Amino acid sequence: MKRRVVKGMALALCLTVLAPAVSMVAPGAQMVVSAEEPSTGQPGDNTTGGDNNNNNNNSNQQTTEKSLDTIKKEAKDTLNDWKINNLVENDPRVEQVDKIIAEANDKIDKLSSSTGVEDCLKKAIVDLNALSTIINPPIIDDGSDDDNSDDDNTDDEEEDPTVTPDHFLMVGGDWVTPVANAGQSVNIVLPVVNMGKTMVTNAVVTPVLSTDTSAWPFEITSSNYSQAIADLPGTDTGMSDMDRRRELTWTLKTRDDVGTGYQKLSFGVRYRDSDGNNQTTTLDTYIQIKGSGGVGADGKASVPRVIVTGFETNPETVHAGESFMLTLHLKNTSKLTSLKNIVCEMTAAVEGKDDETTYAAFLPTAGSSTVFVDQIAKDGTKDIQIELEAKADLSQKPYALDVSMTYEDEKVNSYTNTTSVSIPVKQEARIDLSQPEVMPQNISVGSEANIMFSVYNMGKTKLYNVQVKTESEYLSGGSAFVGNLDSGATGSVDMYVTGQAATADDGTVKLLISYEDEAGEAQVIEKTINLMVSEAASDDFDTSDFIEGDMEYEEEGNSISGYIIAAVGILAIVIIVVVIIRKKKKKKAQLLLEDELLDDEENDDN
Repeated sequence: MKRRVVKGMALALCLTVLAPAVSMVAPGAQMVVSAEEPSTGQPGDNTTGGDNNNNNNNSNQQTTEKSLDTIKKEAKDTLNDWKINNLVENDPRVEQVDKIIAEANDKIDKLSSSTGVEDCLKKAIVDLNALSTIINPPIIDDGSDDDNSDDDNTDDEEEDPTVTPDHFLMVGGDWVTPVANAGQSVNIVLPVVNMGKTMVTNAVVTPVLSTDTSAWPFEITSSNYSQAIADLPGTDTGMSDMDRRRELTWTLKTRDDVGTGYQKLSFGVRYRDSDGNNQTTTLDTYIQIKGSGGVGADGKASVPRVIVTGFETNPETVHAGESFMLTLHLKNTSKLTSLKNIVCEMTAAVEGKDDETTYAAFLPTAGSSTVFVDQIAKDGTKDIQIELEAKADLSQKPYALDVSMTYEDEKVNSYTNTTSVSIPVKQEARIDLSQPEVMPQNISVGSEANIMFSVYNMGKTKLYNVQVKTESEYLSGGSAFVGNLDSGATGSVDMYVTGQAATADDGTVKLLISYEDEAGEAQVIEKTINLMVSEAASDDFDTSDFIEGDMEYEEEGNSISGYIIAAVGILAIVIIVVVIIRKKKKKKAQLLLEDELLDDEENDDN
């Protein structure tokens, strides 16, 4: 193997030295890779004779063919050495590496110049090195080095990277296969679940990229597509598969030259098991691809197509139960004819049940799901808009929206085409609390108070890791872990706090209720209660002072009590006099009224 590496390096060095000389060869001249033959003649000298010239030409031709064969063999050996030196056992890149090497070897066999072989080798090495940046497998240190090559195959020192039954990852959940349309963005969701017993940590998931559309149908617009997962709980936690699932999402743009059909996407995973060992595995998922269709390599379309090249939503994030404006970017793929009378019909996936009746995930706010476009020019584009409302009970995931199009060309020929877009929907988490009960509401330093209330999940999504903490400089303690709450579930909080210092304000205490939604985003809400803390009663006081003060007060009180009794007596007399006067006035007024009534009766009799 080392001999092959040395030969490959020598080949690259030779080609680098010869490159300037090759560039000086006249146009149309053939480069001869051979040692320079001594010549006795001068340019234009015919003393050597025609036969000798023919013999020299034949000899040079044989030397060229022999050298080219050697160059081709060394180039192939270099590619094979790259595979040996860069791949580990169970490497997820092996299929891609073999494909790149096989295609390069086929091209090398057909080439007729060393320059072409060099260019082909360089391109293959670039493609292979690109795979190294896409997936960086863990380095397996077996304790060997170049000076002790005899110990490379020691079984005791080599770490086995294979996955054991105690920790293995898989694509989990019943997920709808996404649809990727040519030239359109799509969300690729990978739900990962640990089906082993023990915890998995520090997982890094990276899609296996390729310049070949049959392996990777999306445009490569970034140098790093890796995403990390901090932890993946095992089955020993007692959690359900759904609770242990972690979802990763990539937003990718489909290439314009993709074909139509179902395609596998591979993702390389590096992680640490419960023993701290590095492990690797590969996860596969599938997508449905719809190509542009009818567009040939010459750019001419046998059948004119209207495709959706992308979409936007306003607001950018679509929430369940809210309306949004959807903008679709349409393109006429034909360079020969304009298209007119384009009718676009939107049909959303059917989700959820209300009173035993199913409804579409998205409904038009205006009542019509049809949009009309009068014309799209040759190779032209046009945007259409429609306002939709997402159902309130939708789960948090992407939903497909089918777009059926009918249109005509310049000769009034009718065509149809169907495409779809995937719109992610987010369900807002909603949480509510009962009125907290604080018993008692007044405590002294060192005493405890009990705080009780309920937490309600009022939303359509599950709440994770619900916990409560108190925030006050006058209290200590006060924390409770509620756990996970399903939609419509109730959690109870019962915690104790201890007075640390006397309150200098109105006794306001903050209750911090934190949780995580299904997207893993942490949320915190606040609620306030009142709890007063007073200083603790002191036992260090002199009772004799209290008794003496009490006796002095009693002596002084005897002198004052007389005044108090007199004042009370005078007040009572005044009250009695006022009552008697009021009664007399009332009685006098009543007698006058009776006299007036008698006078009126006598006058009536007369």
